Amino acid sequence: MQSDTTPHNEVIDEVVIACNPNAIPAEMRNQWVENGKQVYAAVLEVQETPDGYQFRLPSDSSMLLKIANYISNERLCCAFLHFTLEITPNSGPFWLRLAGGEGVKAYMRSVFEANSLLREHVAEAAGFRAA
Repeated sequence: MQSDTTPHNEVIDEVVIACNPNAIPAEMRNQWVENGKQVYAAVLEVQETPDGYQFRLPSDSSMLLKIANYISNERLCCAFLHFTLEITPNSGPFWLRLAGGEGVKAYMRSVFEANSLLREHVAEAAGFRAA
């Protein structure tokens, strides 16, 4: 019988919360900003999660393409974010979830409070205070 005293190699990834817009190719930056504005302006509801937020979006095909395009660039700029896109059945809404390690949720809250990305009534319902 072998004992369970084998050392475990644990890799601890330290999350660095830093955005780098220069990671996005220069010719794509304006489109990235515009897609982000359109995606967040279309948010119908925000739900807080233990490690971030999820955003309910309309379920039309053009929105799906905007979300995909936005994520493809946003992940370069904000490598600390974990993205999940849930596509619900029967033409239900899309849910874009942004999450991350310690400090990421607070950072996201500060971004949404400092910038007018969401429609006012959606931001208020989510508990975001205007800066």
